[in-house]
Formats: sequence, structure tokens, C-alpha cells
Amino acid sequence: MATVEKYTQQLMLALRLRDVPGEVIGDAIAQVESHIAETGEDPVAAFGPAREYAASFGGETAPARRWPWYIVNWLVGFLFGCVLIIGVFGQMRGEEVFWGFHPIIAIVVGAVGLVGYFVIIVVIWGERVKDPRKAPNGLDSA
Repeated sequence: MATVEKYTQQLMLALRLRDVPGEVIGDAIAQVESHIAETGEDPVAAFGPAREYAASFGGETAPARRWPWYIVNWLVGFLFGCVLIIGVFGQMRGEEVFWGFHPIIAIVVGAVGLVGYFVIIVVIWGERVKDPRKAPNGLDSA
């Protein structure tokens, strides 16, 4: 049902903004989906608006102050992006960059730095929403 998907997406966003842990988010979404599957009821009628339902999970009422983290992320991205761009322009002009290095080295360092940092931030450090209905190996627990 499209309304269940839309409601669970809104609920996930509202819970993320309240800094609710991924396991709790997964449990909340599983409860909503199983209740709607059993009753066929409209999610808003059963649980109320997603924001109001998210407020019942007791996370922070306002997003945490993350501006230092945003500044660090911006600076790292900016620095690797600059290295990449300087390498590209150096290659176009046929000039060496950064203490006599070949521009290809700057291109590789910039590109690998951007991709590597993205992988570290999103894939490794990113908190995942865990569905309690699934076993740790990805198979159904039933």
C-alpha cells in the first residue's frame, strides 16, 4: 500500500530528526507495518500523524547541534575537491602541481579522498535502521 510506505518514510524521518536509535526506529516501523497488515486500517487513523507518533518515542525534541560536524565535513570535502580540480586544470595545462607532482597524482588523491570519505561517513559510520523481524543474517526469523 502506498500510504503505508509514505507513512513509514515520514515516521522514519521524524524519528531520525529526534535522534532516535536505529533499532528503535526499525521496531516502530515494524509495529506500524504489522498493525496495518493485520487490520487494514489507515496508518494516520491508527497512529496519528507521523510527527506526533514520533514524539511518543522520547527522543530529543530538537535535533542535536551538529554544526561542528557539518563544518568538518564541508572542509574535508572542499579540500579534496580543490585537490581534484587543481589536478584537472594542471593536466589540461600540462603543468605540474603541488611541489612538482604530476597532475594525475592530484586527480587520484582528490577523487580517492572524496569517495573514501563518503564511504567512511555514509557506509561505515552511518547508523542503520534494523528491522526486528529479520534475523542478523538477513533471513526471516520465523
